[in-house]
Amino acid sequence: MKKFLPLLTLFLVLAAKPSQVAAQTTSFNRPLIWGCSPFQDSLWSIDTTTWTVVNRMGPTLPGFTITGMNGLATDPTTGLTYIIMKVSSVTGRVLGRIDLATGVCTQVGNLGDNFSSITFDETGQLWGATGNGATVPESLYKIDKNTGTKTLQYAMGNGADGEIIMYNPDDDFIYHWSGNSTMVMEKFPTTNVAYSPTNIPVIGTPGGETFGTLYNGPGKIIVSTISSSFKRLSTDGSYDAASLISLPDDLRGLVMLPYFSPSNDSVCQNSVFSITGGGHQLYSHFIYHWGDGNTDSLVNTPGVLTSGTHTYSSAGTYNVHIETYNGFGGDTVYNYTVVINPLPSVSIGGFSTVCDGDSVMLVANAPTGTYQWYYNGGVLAGAIGATVNVADAGIYNMIATNIFGCFDSTAAGVHVVLDTYPIVTLGNDAAFCDGTTLDAGNAGSSYLWSNGNTTQTINVTNAGTYSATVTSVLGCVASDTIVITINISPIVDLGIDTAVCGSITLNAGNVGSTYIWSTGTTGQNETVTVSGPYNVEVTAANGCTSMDTINIVINANPVVTLGQDAGDCNALMLNSAFLNGSNLWSDGSTGNSLNVTSSGAYWLQHTDSLGCSGSDTINITIYGNPVVTSSASSTNVCADDADVTLGGTPAGGTFSGTSVTGSNFDPSTGPGSYPILYTYVDTNGCVGTSSVTIAVSACVGIQENTNVEMSLYPNPSTGVLNVVLTSGNSTIEVLDVLGNVVITRTFTAATTAQIDLSNEAQGVYFVQVTNGTEKNIRKVIIRK
Repeated sequence: MKKFLPLLTLFLVLAAKPSQVAAQTTSFNRPLIWGCSPFQDSLWSIDTTTWTVVNRMGPTLPGFTITGMNGLATDPTTGLTYIIMKVSSVTGRVLGRIDLATGVCTQVGNLGDNFSSITFDETGQLWGATGNGATVPESLYKIDKNTGTKTLQYAMGNGADGEIIMYNPDDDFIYHWSGNSTMVMEKFPTTNVAYSPTNIPVIGTPGGETFGTLYNGPGKIIVSTISSSFKRLSTDGSYDAASLISLPDDLRGLVMLPYFSPSNDSVCQNSVFSITGGGHQLYSHFIYHWGDGNTDSLVNTPGVLTSGTHTYSSAGTYNVHIETYNGFGGDTVYNYTVVINPLPSVSIGGFSTVCDGDSVMLVANAPTGTYQWYYNGGVLAGAIGATVNVADAGIYNMIATNIFGCFDSTAAGVHVVLDTYPIVTLGNDAAFCDGTTLDAGNAGSSYLWSNGNTTQTINVTNAGTYSATVTSVLGCVASDTIVITINISPIVDLGIDTAVCGSITLNAGNVGSTYIWSTGTTGQNETVTVSGPYNVEVTAANGCTSMDTINIVINANPVVTLGQDAGDCNALMLNSAFLNGSNLWSDGSTGNSLNVTSSGAYWLQHTDSLGCSGSDTINITIYGNPVVTSSASSTNVCADDADVTLGGTPAGGTFSGTSVTGSNFDPSTGPGSYPILYTYVDTNGCVGTSSVTIAVSACVGIQENTNVEMSLYPNPSTGVLNVVLTSGNSTIEVLDVLGNVVITRTFTAATTAQIDLSNEAQGVYFVQVTNGTEKNIRKVIIRK
């Protein structure tokens, strides 16, 4: 029992120990496929351009011995490579990360069973398959890449040996190979919750059991076989007949990391620097960070080398790093330092002129290095110093090369020409009205006038002597002088363009001058009554002439019409025909209309938007409506009573209403309240009205009597009645005209009772008081 204790302790340590140091992402400068031996501690790299073995190394895990490796897989979201290791004195397989450049491994966790293959999907999820010799054989697991914890997905079956898996990002399927003499190839989606594969018929010669697979771009797979060779395989199951290489070992778990090749480690400023890369089948983009704040995102085209190019505008040392991205994540996979050498700064002093056979020295400002002068685009023989003497007209330039081998020239060379003197003629002495312009000619030269101006022309407004000195672009100088006399022109100002109402008088001013108006008149003033442009030319006694023009708009005053004098019974509305402008009525109001309620004279003054105004007056008579009264011979009657006689003043009006004939009302229509309107129209057509209301009661089955002493007030009432009872044990009932009882109250003693009918409709009611067998009934009227 004691001999197993160290083994168990070591297993527990590996199972519990978390990763302490993350492996670094690695890239290479050529296309390499990496594979590991399941039977020994051998890690192999193969160059795919020559299909030759490049290197073999023994991977190491600090503190342990690796005896074999079953799988390799690169995480496309981080660029880290993971490995399944057989570790001496440890049960099960250990998951770790490996730096392919050094072979140094870092433990992640113990997988607890014999895993034969691992693969990553595009999201960074790690998948693993157990082999036939595992405790749970031929099964697919999800694996936590940070801890090694495994989660069983389902048993796979369909084979006697191998159990190799590979993720294909093109269709999001996991491909599975199993078996030796009879090899099975199948695939199933990563989203399956049960084992339901799609069989892929094998076409061609697989070469025996599949040991390792590598996704190599759309539709392409590279496999390593039990016969120690690489073969090409399509995702449809077609194997190439020929092997790519005979391998020194049976390789498991194939990976191919991105590789990059820079054009140079130093270039000149403003030259193109490039990094070409491949092995990018797991990624959709590569992001180049050039180190100068610029970034390029390059789309990966399967099967095509990805080339990033950049031109640095400033010299210096730049750290370039490249990131991968596959839609779900990425990481920096490549770092490079490039030196950008500066260009020489070259300048040649000024433009030069050669006159009368003289020569000039040209001087170049350039860094230490080598020089070569050029004349009219050709090499100037022997001119290899920083200065050169020239006597011929033409264009001279110089190219300087610095100690870094970077060369540059001036943007523009020196133009040496033969000079001619400028011809300066300001003219004869002269007199001018107000001023004149003097022109020194010789466009493109430089100028200095006697008044300090440096332009080709100057405006002269004061009398005096003026001179101009002209220097040509090549440095030759000439001058001239003139005496100027200035006479003052008259100032003519007709004002700004204007619009007026009716007419306007224009004044040209300048008394004592002569005038010519555009109308043909010759006076100082001009009266304008028609719209249009007007101008005047004024000539002063000194012969100087001035002119001015003005545009005049003559606007007509608005015509205001309120109409003929008028009258109305109550009020009359006067309306303005003008909706725009400010209206002013005789009462001081400014609206578009005026409501007249009393007789009198009313006027409207309208000022339009141009300021022109007009007015009108109207006499209004307000007659007033006649005062009318109406009456009835009785306003409370029974339905079977005789007709009620109607009366109204002034006489001559008409009655209208229900059951009205002429001036009579017929109550036989039935109980109810009947409003009757009396209408009178006077000689002015003004109308007056008055109304009277007649209440009709049924008066059926109810008779007034006085067997019981009783009185009530007020009658008519607005709602509350006071009923005086002279004896006790009396009952009060209130009935409507149809005999319906609306209120009943009983009193035991003599009293004055209050009966509230304010919630009942207005009309005729009957109050009945009963004491034993005696009754007393009174009619009351409720008005509201």
